[in-house]
Order: sequence, then structure tokens, then C-alpha cells
Amino acid sequence: MATHYEQILENVRSKLLLMGQLSIDSLRLSLQALIDKDAELAGKVRSKDKEIDMLENELVNDVNVCLSTHAPVAGDLRLLVTTMKISHEIERVGDEAKSIARRSKKILVNDFHVIPKMAEAAQDMLREALSVFVEYDEEKAKSIWTKDLEIDAMNLENNQFCQALVIKDTHLVSSIFELLFISKSLERIADHAVNISKEAVFLATSRDIRHAPEFKKSFLKKNLD
Repeated sequence: MATHYEQILENVRSKLLLMGQLSIDSLRLSLQALIDKDAELAGKVRSKDKEIDMLENELVNDVNVCLSTHAPVAGDLRLLVTTMKISHEIERVGDEAKSIARRSKKILVNDFHVIPKMAEAAQDMLREALSVFVEYDEEKAKSIWTKDLEIDAMNLENNQFCQALVIKDTHLVSSIFELLFISKSLERIADHAVNISKEAVFLATSRDIRHAPEFKKSFLKKNLD
């Protein structure tokens, strides 16, 4: 039978994974709200964001209780600190998904160029980042960092597409600005997925690679070119 301490640790893990799944669902719904121009779906994204915020508060409270009453050390301490950091990254993903859903209601154009592809890639990155947390798979983490470069490239391509649209039809300026913000939100979500994977690697190995030169975008891009 699990002790109270072990139950708290399991609750922390479970709440983090649930937050992650809700963030993926939120991103999926926000994209669908954009494509279908569906205000009801956009409302569901707001509801999921509230769930994510609530879970983060509960997780942080569980961690604080555990730190103050059980004085965890080594791997358990690393788990608690890392889950708090990852939960913040996931909460930010929820905020970006909510922003996409809100902006989707202001867009009149029907051609979203690479945005759907960006959203799908970002969802994949989030799933894989959560998988890194569960499986401690550093090789999978590296593939996430490579995909982040691909999303950066798509964001740049989308910016160029929007510039061409403005020249073609100045009446679409407002919608095009919203598309640019949505594209930027997706690029940020990809960055959050990268941060999650790096924290997961730290949890598994005790190595802090957040600022290691070999994991910087410039280094990765140079080795891909």
C-alpha cells in the first residue's frame, strides 16, 4: 500500500500529465475554431484553460506540502521542482491556445497557409515532450528540438505569405495581423514544448542543458544545414 508521501508524488505526476493532455486538446480545438470559424469551440478552449490553471494551482500546492512536510531529497526533490517548472510551461501553452481561439473569431480569410501544419507539428511536439517526461527518452527530446527549427521556418514562411496578402488586398489587414499573432503563438508553443523536454532530461539525468551551447538553436541549425 502506497504511503501518503508516495501518493502525493503520484498525484503530482498525474496532474502534470493531465495538464499536458488538456493543453494538447486546447490547441486542437483552437485550430478547429479557426478553420470552422466556430465560436462555441473557442469557448471550450477558454474552459479548458481554466481547468489547466486550476490543476497548476493544485499541483503547486501539493509540491509545497510535500517540500514542507517530507523534506524530499535527490530524485524526489528533482521530480517536485521539475514538475513545477513544467507545469508553468504547460500553463503558458494553454494561454497561447486561448489566444488563438480568441483571435480566430476576428479572421475573415479562408486561406491559413501553413498555420494548420504548424499547429499539428506543435501538438506532436507537446505529445513527445510529455513522453520524454514519462519515459526519460533523451533521443526523443533531441528530435523535438529539431522540429522546433521546422516550426520557426514555417513561422517565417507564414510572415512572408501574410505580407504578400496585404499587398494583394489591403482590406484584409486586420485579419492578416491576427494570423501573424496566431503564427507567433504556435511558434511560442513549440518553444514551450522544447523547454518541457529539457526539464524532463534534467529530471532523468541531473544535467541542466537549458543553456548548453550544443542545444542552442544556432548549433542545431548549423548541424542540420
